[in-house]
Amino acid sequence: MMTQAQLQRRVPYLDILRVIACLLVILIHTPIRQYDTYYNTPSIAGAVYTVLIAVNCNLFFMITGALLLPVKISGKQFLRRRLGVVLLPLVVWTVIYLLEHAFLLHNFTPRLLTSVLFHPVEGILWYVYVLLVVYVTMPLLSRCIEAIGRRGVETLLVLWVLSSFIPYQHGVFIEALQYSHNMFGAFANYYGYVLLGYYMHHYGLPVFDRKNGWRWALLLAFGIVVMPLFEFLVQGHFNITWQQHIDTITNDISVNNIAMATLLFALVQRFAPKHYDRKGHPGTATWWPLLSLCTFGIYLSQMIVLRQIIWPLTASWLGRTHWVADSLACGLLAFVACFLVVLLLRRLPFHKYLVGK
Repeated sequence: MMTQAQLQRRVPYLDILRVIACLLVILIHTPIRQYDTYYNTPSIAGAVYTVLIAVNCNLFFMITGALLLPVKISGKQFLRRRLGVVLLPLVVWTVIYLLEHAFLLHNFTPRLLTSVLFHPVEGILWYVYVLLVVYVTMPLLSRCIEAIGRRGVETLLVLWVLSSFIPYQHGVFIEALQYSHNMFGAFANYYGYVLLGYYMHHYGLPVFDRKNGWRWALLLAFGIVVMPLFEFLVQGHFNITWQQHIDTITNDISVNNIAMATLLFALVQRFAPKHYDRKGHPGTATWWPLLSLCTFGIYLSQMIVLRQIIWPLTASWLGRTHWVADSLACGLLAFVACFLVVLLLRRLPFHKYLVGK
């Protein structure tokens, strides 16, 4: 259990966001068991389900920006601390997933082993690969933020959001296959979420102000509702496949995901407690920090828990239900199972090499 001093150093709304993001990551993977082609098969249920939860990992990048920017220690110290948290667990879980592929899934190839320096052996590990690059460059990003100031960050965020509209033009204004190579296609990329998290943590958005709230509501509704409808209803007349529609809407740097991430971040930031109060709200002060501490381990272990524990145990009963119900139930069960696994691993003296600090 954390001491009161440790609790006071934590930011409750970031703990809550971290748990939400982790659950959403699991939910994006659970349909694979019953509906392996849900991502590229025409289905209204599949589209709604995917669009609503596709924001998952982007919240993690926002949390990173909120917590770590600006960098207040030397670059060497920063890299030693941050890389020590994620690099060794990445290596360990790469080995674990290689062993699973070799002895349980029976799909191991030598190419799988030689590619690990450039491509994750398990898809979920992509986030850690990107996070390592973000960490390495974050001291430089911090200096840039200090140089350009608040208005400069706002300018970058506006350009980043505007660039996210370009993929939605792959039927009306440009050929369907050209949008991935437009001149702003990689503008800021995941750094946009890092900057957005930094900005919202330090300056916030006037989302709930009576004067400006309706403006933000319209902007967010435009990204979350209007642009996906535009993609399906308008772009559908230009011989674009279902998978291209879903890819456009759920792309990490899409208008929909930026709006969803902003909305979730703002809501939790507004309504979460400012500080943990162990006397007044013991449950909140106990469970949210504990769950948050375990999210990295939950993220790393989720696929092996799903494949080797949850799906085999639930195939005979959940496997017969509608795939959405199956996905939601399996996601919650997997989250709980992974949480228990991580709690056990945290009892080991070398747990930081498995699930981080």
